[in-house]
Amino acid sequence: MSGLPPQQVLAILRIRQWMQDRIALKTARAIDYERVGWKERRRRQSDARIVRVIDFERAFQRLSHEEQTALAGIYRDNLGQDVTAAAIGCSLRKLSYLLPIARQHLADILDRLDLL
Repeated sequence: MSGLPPQQVLAILRIRQWMQDRIALKTARAIDYERVGWKERRRRQSDARIVRVIDFERAFQRLSHEEQTALAGIYRDNLGQDVTAAAIGCSLRKLSYLLPIARQHLADILDRLDLL
């Protein structure tokens, strides 16, 4: 990720962390939310993971549909640029201009929400 501004690199890392957290939540056991008081360490970690996923998804929804599709296709789903451009319905050239703008826009949103 050389050559990218630090905020954009952090935004990419948050996308990847979001992907890992979602996978971990989908494969984990259900949490007993009725329990009050002391919690096991693994349950607290799971609760923190849920909060991180919800906060990131709330920030991610503030992006335009094109920006969401571009970032999710490239960084979450590891699709090629040609496949991502076809999913958006644009040319590769437009996607190459859209990606840095989308990364910066996401970084700004995450920074404002103190999630970066």
